[in-house]
Amino acid sequence: MEAVTAPVRAQERIRTHRRSCPICESGNRDAAPGRYSRDGWTVIDCLTCGFVYLPDVPITTELVENLAWEKQFEAETNRRKQKQPIVQWLDQKTRWRLHTFKRIEGVDILNERAPSGPALDLGCGSGGQLLKFDERFTPHGVEISKGLAAAAAAAVAGRNGSVVQASSADGLNAFPDRFFTAALLRSYLEHDWQARDIMTTLYKKMAPGGLVAIKVPNYGSVNRMVVGSNWCGFRLPDHVNYFTKRHLGLLAQQTGFTMQASWRHTLPTDDNMLVFFEKQAAA
Repeated sequence: MEAVTAPVRAQERIRTHRRSCPICESGNRDAAPGRYSRDGWTVIDCLTCGFVYLPDVPITTELVENLAWEKQFEAETNRRKQKQPIVQWLDQKTRWRLHTFKRIEGVDILNERAPSGPALDLGCGSGGQLLKFDERFTPHGVEISKGLAAAAAAAVAGRNGSVVQASSADGLNAFPDRFFTAALLRSYLEHDWQARDIMTTLYKKMAPGGLVAIKVPNYGSVNRMVVGSNWCGFRLPDHVNYFTKRHLGLLAQQTGFTMQASWRHTLPTDDNMLVFFEKQAAA
């Protein structure tokens, strides 16, 4: 694909390329920019399956330095403080609310249900989630950011784990097929422009009976419908996919997995949702 440039800010030019819908692979050449487009980035609704996504996305090398997660997180936080100062102030002053009840994370359920063996955190950041895997797992990570990958590698060194600093596609292919018994994709899949290809590759890397925990922003949430473009799940250009429960189900079907989705983890009142993809034991 030919790289082009897209305006993000006056002082930046980010190289991008065009992609098809990551769910149904429709080209959507005639799709009009959606209402959530901003700052030079176009968000569209797939004309075939309705999936919401960015058709023009940063090339992979931009994600290593210019759009590394830790830089984008800080930039987006500052943008929201300027645009919604009162809302952001209240959010910071009431962070205690997030700890009022124990939050069930994907790694908690993997620790309960997944078979023992090698475990993967795809997009592992600095390795915090890797360390939450039980001792019956050997933790491995893939992380594109050089700085975060180095921190994660140091974190898992004492457990005979490993971290591959690479794109997800290259990182996954550093491991054998049928290798992982558990995999964690926490706040990851919304970032990856190759979501369908990555899940197809991950299916090959999972052992039969292996379980994948996926946590993503819930585009079908009531809050998104109420606040619109101010919804916390919109982060352009690093959130390139906007999933509903239905579209996660379609993705599972098309990549060989069976999806498990409890109503407790996919409530329309929650801005995030947690589902599980399983590779059947006979596969």
